[in-house]
Amino acid sequence: MYPTLNDGQWALVRVGVQGIQPGDIVIFRNPVDRGLTVKRYVLPGYEQPVIEHGWLVTPWGRWFLTGDQWDSIEEKKEHLEGLFFMVGDNQFRSLDSRSYGFVGSEHLVGRVLLRRIHD
Repeated sequence: MYPTLNDGQWALVRVGVQGIQPGDIVIFRNPVDRGLTVKRYVLPGYEQPVIEHGWLVTPWGRWFLTGDQWDSIEEKKEHLEGLFFMVGDNQFRSLDSRSYGFVGSEHLVGRVLLRRIHD
C-alpha cells in the first residue's frame, strides 16, 4: 500500500465488516495464499465499474487495467452483493482484485482506523 502505508508500519484496525465504505483501507485474507493483505476498497460488487480508455476510474483514483483485467471486469453484469474490489495504492506493483477478482465479505478482517507514521 505504499505510499499510503509502509512495510512494518503499525495500524489500528476495527475488526468486522460493518461500517466499511468505498475509499477505506481494509485488511482481508487474499484468495491467492490466504495471507493478510492491506488494500483500498474502491468498488462494491453491486456498482457498475467505470472504465475509461483502459483505466478503472473511481473517486479514490484511477487504476490501469490490462486487456484481460478489463475483459474480466467488463463481463460482470449481475449484481455481486457482498463483494469488494480491492486495489493497492502502488498500482503498478500491486497484486490485487484486478488479478484475483472481487473479495467476499467472509474474507474481510476489518478497516484501518489509524496508522502510526514512522519516525
